[in-house]
Amino acid sequence: MTMAIGSARIKRTGAALLAAFCWFSLVLQLVLHIQVASGLGLSLAEALIRFFSYFTIQTNILAALVLTAFAIKAGMDEWLVHPFVRSAVAVYIVLVGITYHTLLRHLWDPKGAQWFADTALHTVMPVGYLVFWLTCVRKAGLRWYDPLLWLIYPLFYLGFVLVRGKMSGFYPYPFIDAKTLGYAGVAANTAGLLIVCAAIGMCLVMTGWWLSRRQPA
Repeated sequence: MTMAIGSARIKRTGAALLAAFCWFSLVLQLVLHIQVASGLGLSLAEALIRFFSYFTIQTNILAALVLTAFAIKAGMDEWLVHPFVRSAVAVYIVLVGITYHTLLRHLWDPKGAQWFADTALHTVMPVGYLVFWLTCVRKAGLRWYDPLLWLIYPLFYLGFVLVRGKMSGFYPYPFIDAKTLGYAGVAANTAGLLIVCAAIGMCLVMTGWWLSRRQPA
């Protein structure tokens, strides 16, 4: 019993530290983003809308919320601690890391504080949250069709950025820039990303099943 309590305390402490790191990195990225937006002559409102239009930002906010809820021992009736939600966030944050390092990292060379924020949100958090999911999240209830349900949020996100992009001319990522690629190009890129997202989800579900069977009764 004492060992179990100690293990739970260690997990909550680790989650708290990762949550604090994520919140700090998000605030840092927001400050840097507003500075750049101001230099471009954008209003504060437009800068904030663009900041929260990034899938990376939205997903890291979700990860920080889940980690915070775990660290403060939020009640199991709250959606942030549901295994389905925690696992969905794992899928999205892993997708963030894979997409960034395969499609975006070569496009720029951040320095200083921007490098720190960039590395934190695209590398450290995907790895850190995946470790959290592997060690702290209950997985026995995951279902084979959950990866399909986890595609709903990315689809809604895509709809939002395309409508917003049509109105403002701003697309947060080059692979969904309808002005440059056209909607056919965006559709092809989106289909590929959704397939990757579903594959990540299925890998997590199968890993969850395997880990659940290995746990002692």
